[in-house]
Amino acid sequence: MSRHFITVLGTSLYTDCIYEVEGTGFGYRTPFVQMAVLKYIMPVYAQGDRITVLLTEKSEEKNWYTREYTETERKQLAARKMEPAPGEQKTGLKDMMEKEYPDIQIENVRIKEGRNKAEIDEIFESIYGVIDPEETIYFDFTHGLRNLPMQALTVIHYAKALKKIQVGGMYYGAFELGEKKEDGWLHVNLLDMSACNTILDWTSAAESFIKGGSSNQIKELYKETVKPRKEQQNTTKMMNHLCDLTNCLNTGRGKKGATDTNEKKSIQIAYNKFDDFYNKMREDERPISEAPLIRLLDHIREDVKPFAGKCYIVKDGKNIELENTATGMAAVQWAISKELTQQGFTALEETIKTYLCEVHNMSVESEYIRDGIVGRTVKFMARQYRDAKTKQKQQKEKGEVALDREAMKAERIAEIQKDSEFAKWKEKDQEFYLQKVKEMMSDIPEALVVRTLQVADQRNTLNHFGFQEHPTTYDKLQKNLEKLYQEIQEIMKQENVIWEN
Repeated sequence: MSRHFITVLGTSLYTDCIYEVEGTGFGYRTPFVQMAVLKYIMPVYAQGDRITVLLTEKSEEKNWYTREYTETERKQLAARKMEPAPGEQKTGLKDMMEKEYPDIQIENVRIKEGRNKAEIDEIFESIYGVIDPEETIYFDFTHGLRNLPMQALTVIHYAKALKKIQVGGMYYGAFELGEKKEDGWLHVNLLDMSACNTILDWTSAAESFIKGGSSNQIKELYKETVKPRKEQQNTTKMMNHLCDLTNCLNTGRGKKGATDTNEKKSIQIAYNKFDDFYNKMREDERPISEAPLIRLLDHIREDVKPFAGKCYIVKDGKNIELENTATGMAAVQWAISKELTQQGFTALEETIKTYLCEVHNMSVESEYIRDGIVGRTVKFMARQYRDAKTKQKQQKEKGEVALDREAMKAERIAEIQKDSEFAKWKEKDQEFYLQKVKEMMSDIPEALVVRTLQVADQRNTLNHFGFQEHPTTYDKLQKNLEKLYQEIQEIMKQENVIWEN
């Protein structure tokens, strides 16, 4: 990327001082902070480098061109014991820059003083207009008016999005805090304020994560702005596992088997590893960059904390842990908070099947058991209830629908026994799962059966991309997801499921 130095020229009577960058050994004597910044960032210039000076009508007259000193200025300098020699001229910034950087394109751009909103808007457009796509910007706002630093940050972030620029540095010469030393010269710190830009970037990335669940911006920022020492490798691992977590969520990796260890295949494993390395990073207590990022990372950790939750069901006097159910319900909660509606309905439908498998000690990993046995059984019952209610409505009858569950069991068992896949199983496995289906059909509450079908219908609507005779509006789908999630969680609680956060 080519380098582009942008600076603001003020109206003060600039006098020689030594600008220094703390901890670098850099020092440069000049009346113009702009020259000090240039010497620091571009000791050697290259083809394509640019310089832009933003100036008002007054600053152009006072400091851009070489000119005679006024009588008032000579008196001011005499008071500082810096009186110029007779006939000596006040050298303008233009001549200094052209002498030191003869082969660089130097452009001066007239700006307003920012007296009102119209002038402030015009300043914004002037700065934005001089920035070329994909260049590295170095900005000096030492001598701008007080609104300039904020405007500079705003324009830079705007240009990052639209022109894909990078920020090489943002500088301020703290002249008023300078210190006169034994050599008789005023020594002034040249401060790199780039950390402000970094904090804004990280704040934006954290907000993007909290609102939309994307860790991509955080990952890229970490690569660009954080250079961890060897003892900070926990931070890098934590960041990698955060990305594993969001990518597992985005691709629906909800299963955690007893022997699974791959964080790229499981939401829960990714979360566990993220949390483990987060705690190790936090124990270290060393800042992970020049910017105070710990608070933002704490905020992100709070956002993913639902995945630390556990739940179990009390059944026959025993506690049965529902590990995958807890992960699934946390994934639905996550999707609701990020307005990831399709992802949420997928997680909710699959988690209902997971819940029934875990409660009734059936394999959560077998696709056939989940879909061919558990999923189809619940949908079979749901259709029976729906058909009965439709018939009741047509006949204008009132009251609760009472269905013969024993008859439903017999019909469903007969269907399973005719299934060619089921017929391949060993006899003892067939007996085990047929018994589990009977238990499930006896125990499952009608409310869960009905809502399972509602969830499936909503997921089906989403999967068909809205190509239906009467498609549901997106806001209704979002509301339905949250409502069904809350209702299903309440049903689980009524069935003796205990949640631990």
